[in-house]
Amino acid sequence: MTDRPSQSIAPAYRPPEPELRLILRPDAPDTRLVTLVRLMARRAARDWFRSQQQEQRRRSGP
Repeated sequence: MTDRPSQSIAPAYRPPEPELRLILRPDAPDTRLVTLVRLMARRAARDWFRSQQQEQRRRSGP
């Protein structure tokens, strides 16, 4: 075996453990849902940006 250190792998996203909480205001959004929506929005924006870059490359290509 070799004596080199093992490469670390970036940890996967682990959502927080489910929690039971008393909702003081019934109109307050669930923070877990807000976090999920933000995550999905970032992913969608990244995908859209990537597709726009690919389309621009196709247009300006040879």
